[in-house]
Amino acid sequence: MKSFLHALIFSIALNILFFLFDVGRGFLNTYFYQPQMIDAYRESSHLKNEVAFGYTTGLDTSILILFFQLVAGMLIYYLAKKAFLMIKKPTS
Repeated sequence: MKSFLHALIFSIALNILFFLFDVGRGFLNTYFYQPQMIDAYRESSHLKNEVAFGYTTGLDTSILILFFQLVAGMLIYYLAKKAFLMIKKPTS
């Protein structure tokens, strides 16, 4: 049970870290973006007349993705722990 809780905490922390990384990367891309105004209006035939922001998913899809991320994080924890114990154990 203790190992399960450690794996769950590790998995949640890993998901939060990935989320913060994505937010930080988006912030930096937005902050340092410099549009090229000269090339932007040379040809306007390829421009769309509709704009879509992001994408939408159903609540069930989001929960399923989060569940698989948690399971993957727990699996990473267990495999890393097992590998560490195998390396630490002296061979005779």
